Amino acid sequence: MLTISQLVAFPIFDGIPRDIMDRIGQAAQALDYEANAVIFREGQEASHLYGVMKGEVELSILFRDRVMRADVQYEDYVRKHVEIIEKEIVIEDLGPGEIFSWSALSAPHRLTSTATCCRPTRVFALEASRLKAVLAQAPAVGYLFMQRVSEIIARRLRNRTDKLLESWYEAFEVENV
Repeated sequence: MLTISQLVAFPIFDGIPRDIMDRIGQAAQALDYEANAVIFREGQEASHLYGVMKGEVELSILFRDRVMRADVQYEDYVRKHVEIIEKEIVIEDLGPGEIFSWSALSAPHRLTSTATCCRPTRVFALEASRLKAVLAQAPAVGYLFMQRVSEIIARRLRNRTDKLLESWYEAFEVENV
């Protein structure tokens, strides 16, 4: 369980009435991770909203590319095969006061990135189904909260697009599209 004083450190909870904050805090728990610990992996089911209380969390995606390789053996024999090359791309570094795993709040409830602790880190884990139940009882607060979540999603989508374009430019050695 988290206290209201712990939750108010997160801008997403700014202006939410104390009684609702208390119920949200009851649905949350603090978790401690060592450096390099993976909180979750891209593609897993998303059931909790997380927030960085102390430390730093890195969000990354795994970019997969299929490459055709040809091995020439002797002049008349060529062996072709497809290799899958994987490259991890860091999308964002999150610090105290920032939330992640918004996928827990919307279908299909699959995580869109991997979350790794850069150093010893404390996060809160807030069960999404309980959060949605609390917000459903106060629609105006739920609207405000989800509006803030959508702003976070939009910013992360812009960052992800920028990082992917940057990687594409590097891979094909071009300056712009």
